[in-house]
Amino acid sequence: MRRHTPDTFDTAVQKGNIWLKDIERAGKLRSRFQAYAVLRSVLHALRDCLPAAEAVKFSAQMPLMVKGVFFDGWKVSPKPARMTRDEFNACIRRGLKEASGVEPAVALKAVLSALCIHVSPAVLDTIEPVLPREVHAMVSTALTEIHAEQTDALAVAPNDIQSPDLGGPFGE
Repeated sequence: MRRHTPDTFDTAVQKGNIWLKDIERAGKLRSRFQAYAVLRSVLHALRDCLPAAEAVKFSAQMPLMVKGVFFDGWKVSPKPARMTRDEFNACIRRGLKEASGVEPAVALKAVLSALCIHVSPAVLDTIEPVLPREVHAMVSTALTEIHAEQTDALAVAPNDIQSPDLGGPFGE
């Protein structure tokens, strides 16, 4: 009897790898291993700052593998951590053992960039107000930079696209 991997798992692995590729590109990282360390450390830092109900809502649009990373090792507490900027950066830095040399701000921006690509804006809008004030400011700044970079990329893109010479009466 032949056994097959359920399609759900194949799809989950594929989607997880797409997220890692996007994080690797956004953070200008050296490898998928670094991208994984960045994803894990940032998701855990964000998760720990969120009330349990908000953390669950936040994860709703994540693919199965990313959701597993998000919840891995989670100890639900009655109140979320009220981290300062320095504490949040330290939390990210602790998770970046395998990605030495990556700054927490770069890691945060890389993960938020992937979230902007793969989840609806409403998901990020729901977590921002419940984050600690200084963490909210960091997330907001990173998202503003990401949106500005995307806008700049879109503004440049039409000039880079050349129409093919179709010839004939309509392509003259």
